[in-house]
Amino acid sequence: MKNNWHIYPLTRADQQQHIDFAEQLLNEAAPGDPATLYWSLAQPAGLVLGYSQKSESLNPQALAELALPVYRRRAGGTAVLVGPTLLSLDVVLPAGHPLLLSDIVASYRWFGEAWVAALQTFGVTTRTATPTEAHAQRDLRKQPQTAPYETLLNRACYGTLSPYEVVAGQRKVVGLDMIRRRSGSLLQAGVLLQWETETLARVLGHTIEEQELLRHGLYERAVGLETLAGRVIASEEVIAAFERVVIEEDQPHLAQHLSLRTEINDIY
Repeated sequence: MKNNWHIYPLTRADQQQHIDFAEQLLNEAAPGDPATLYWSLAQPAGLVLGYSQKSESLNPQALAELALPVYRRRAGGTAVLVGPTLLSLDVVLPAGHPLLLSDIVASYRWFGEAWVAALQTFGVTTRTATPTEAHAQRDLRKQPQTAPYETLLNRACYGTLSPYEVVAGQRKVVGLDMIRRRSGSLLQAGVLLQWETETLARVLGHTIEEQELLRHGLYERAVGLETLAGRVIASEEVIAAFERVVIEEDQPHLAQHLSLRTEINDIY
């Protein structure tokens, strides 16, 4: 326990175990409980789909050849490749916690900003994507000339952008999603330690043409921390940097977020 944060050490296990444990933490959260951090790496590697993503979007032959298990999370979004190249964090905020806002989109803001501050530790400059940027990209899926390509890239979580996700330039480094219940909120982050597009291109592309578009398109949409830093950064280093930001240091962005909470609640 650190300053009202309950921290679980990094756990390496089957992805279903991670999904189930995060759900358990959320279901058992009670008002007044400390916020919880649960760090995880999937072992073995696998593919996680959003709750509404259809399995028909996958290439069954590629899945069989790669022997990739498929999981389904309760949050939205699309496919994520989990394994040694993706560090995951689940943050459980009990009902009534000061970082839990009534505005769902705004609730991501502190989380994204905390990751920006943490990655700066490694000399990596990132920023949070604005809601306007995310909406503009989403609108491309509605326009006839861009819809086919954008819809294809939308099969992968790191092929699209949501508000307050963390980007280097225009390339996503940290993806975010959320589950909300009466008991509280579960914020989830996936940090790309490394980024390779071959596997996702194979399992999400149904034709050679689709696979080629995904291979290059996903490379342009996301980037791994190792590439940005110019060296291998261990999961433990990332964990320590994030925990310093939200726990050991009184970061200004958290104070600003608490002020934002008051302003939004006054509006509602």
